[in-house]
Amino acid sequence: MGNERRYYDAAEQGPTCETSHPRFVSLASEYFYYSVIDDFSPFGSDDGHDTLRALEAWYRGVEDDQSITEFLTDHLAGWGLDVPWEKTRDDLEMRRQWLDKDDMHEVYFQSDCRAIVATAFGQLKIVGQINIELLGRAKTAILDQLWMNKRACDKYPNWPYAEQQKERFEHMLSALNKAVVE
Repeated sequence: MGNERRYYDAAEQGPTCETSHPRFVSLASEYFYYSVIDDFSPFGSDDGHDTLRALEAWYRGVEDDQSITEFLTDHLAGWGLDVPWEKTRDDLEMRRQWLDKDDMHEVYFQSDCRAIVATAFGQLKIVGQINIELLGRAKTAILDQLWMNKRACDKYPNWPYAEQQKERFEHMLSALNKAVVE
């Protein structure tokens, strides 16, 4: 893969079809995938946008994507959010307890999920494929965000953006399910 074309955004503009791998363009056809201001898009939140920019810089300095999971691990560690994934991944009661302990825990949890999703879509955007381990992590992160969406709806039943956020997550999950993994 190191010899294949990589697609990078122009510094003065965000993602476009022209600056994206054709496979990304075919899988991510909805407008929100290219937004850098839509919080419900892969690159629209601060977390997603910063991750895409860091990923582009990382790709400019590597020969191939063999260590994309190392990129993600280092990127998240650099944020220092310390989400206890080993305790909260499969134990929803433990997750609820951790999230309820401090309001910032929800922010940290969402930030990590957004970075994971942005890394997967960023890799697809730049090189046209997603590492299999990263793909699994991204799908799980979207399922975690759907769980958080339901939690938010239960807590704030009149939240006006709940359905829009849920639909975007479902679109992203569908796109990842269609992504070709090599």
